[in-house]
Amino acid sequence: MIFNETVEDYLASVEIYLSEVYDVVVDYDPLGLDEYWIDDRVITINSLKNKEHQLFVLLHEAGHVILRSQENFDKMFPGIKTSRVEVLKEEIMAWEEARKLSEKLSIDLGEKWNTHVRQAIMKYVRWVKL
Repeated sequence: MIFNETVEDYLASVEIYLSEVYDVVVDYDPLGLDEYWIDDRVITINSLKNKEHQLFVLLHEAGHVILRSQENFDKMFPGIKTSRVEVLKEEIMAWEEARKLSEKLSIDLGEKWNTHVRQAIMKYVRWVKL
């Protein structure tokens, strides 16, 4: 971590960024589903998870916000509503956007980031194979 920066500080910086740039709010809730509700412009985060997990999920969901705000989103993901492969593609790209955002906001992701990302992507890989 950067000197004097805490996970709570990082969470706050992502929240402020999402609010100011994309008009998206973050809701921490013990029943939160760790999802971006596109039509409502809300990201829900399960507040029962540890803070590091919340940060990783928030960054990932911010990655979805960033991707879906691009003019060419529909061209990038032409079968997003019907194709599991397109969903997997978006999930992977959302993790990449999350990493870029962390760099932009000077967020130190720490050692667990790569493991978390791999595990999350593997869940989708297994889902695609069904």
